[in-house]
Amino acid sequence: MQLQTQFPKHLSDRLPTRLNRRAALGATALTIALVLYGCGESKVSQCNKVVTIANKTAALAIPKDLAGFAPLAASIDQIRTEIQAIAVQDSKLKELQTQLLGVYGDTSQALKEQVKATQAKDTNAMNKAEQDLETASKKESEVVDQINALCSK
Repeated sequence: MQLQTQFPKHLSDRLPTRLNRRAALGATALTIALVLYGCGESKVSQCNKVVTIANKTAALAIPKDLAGFAPLAASIDQIRTEIQAIAVQDSKLKELQTQLLGVYGDTSQALKEQVKATQAKDTNAMNKAEQDLETASKKESEVVDQINALCSK
């Protein structure tokens, strides 16, 4: 038995021509591009974005006096805006993102109410604002735990 140096005649007739190969390669590249475009970001990537921005709240300094509450509320509003700007496709993560936005909105509002109540020396309003802050803090902890559980899967 001898080794043939070229394709047998009946197989070489079936090999695509250079033009056909280019067309096939172009169609394959287009198909791959469309598939990758349709997939979008992975859940892990979306989780990482939400978590990275939410972690900014841990770096915020807790003010020691009333004067620091307004800048803290502004910082929380900025973080809320950044989280809101993240495009999330995963339905469960989207739900948790919405809950987190609500928590940060409640926290910011409670801080602003605390400032107003203290300036007005309204004890009832100060107590309500303090309770609202505690509620928002507990809710944030719950939402963060849910996000961590979802993103670790």
